[in-house]
Amino acid sequence: MEKNINWLDRFVRVVLAAILVFVVVVLFKHPIARFLGAVGALFALWEAFSARCYLTGRLGSRNVTERLGEGSLYLLGLVAVQMVLAYEWWSAGWEKVSSPEFVNGINGTLGYFASKNPFLWYKDFLLGPATNNATLFAYTVEWSQVGIAVILAVAGALFVYSKQITIQRIALKLSVLALIGGMLMNANFYLAAGWTGPGTHGINVVMFWIQGVLAYIWLYRASRNT
Repeated sequence: MEKNINWLDRFVRVVLAAILVFVVVVLFKHPIARFLGAVGALFALWEAFSARCYLTGRLGSRNVTERLGEGSLYLLGLVAVQMVLAYEWWSAGWEKVSSPEFVNGINGTLGYFASKNPFLWYKDFLLGPATNNATLFAYTVEWSQVGIAVILAVAGALFVYSKQITIQRIALKLSVLALIGGMLMNANFYLAAGWTGPGTHGINVVMFWIQGVLAYIWLYRASRNT
């Protein structure tokens, strides 16, 4: 493949590699996260020094003087948003899965969320069905978050890199399912813990609507020829 990115794109990749090295060394604790971060940093450096980007070529830029079209940038931006959502769900889910504290303390968590909850019908749910099936409820929450993250990441990659329309459509439909699942999770987190602070309130509202808009766009695109 011939060179297809310019000096600015190469500089951005060096900066990205530096950021990834920082998070691998300082922020990431899990070995899988560190491994993936290191691979990403090395890949970004390879693209920077070789001036070759497979993704850019895949999206329609044949050489270094030809910039991506508006449609390609639009799609790439949406997939990037999806990947950020995937990271957020993975971070939240894996933190719970990798430690017994969430499952062991679920009864206390549900009790706290119900204590001053302004939604009386949801308070009844927390103290009733959720508490009566606390362990199952906890496992469902944590593995749902991990599952949503994996589906969003894999489907996003398949959509961008696959050349087959059928696979792209499947990737979009999987993305929609995961996004709807994320919306349901955020709605429940908002109802359960939105009252505890503006941060919890805000992040769940923002994620809910971002996922809703993205799901609509993917549904619309999946219904047409990709």
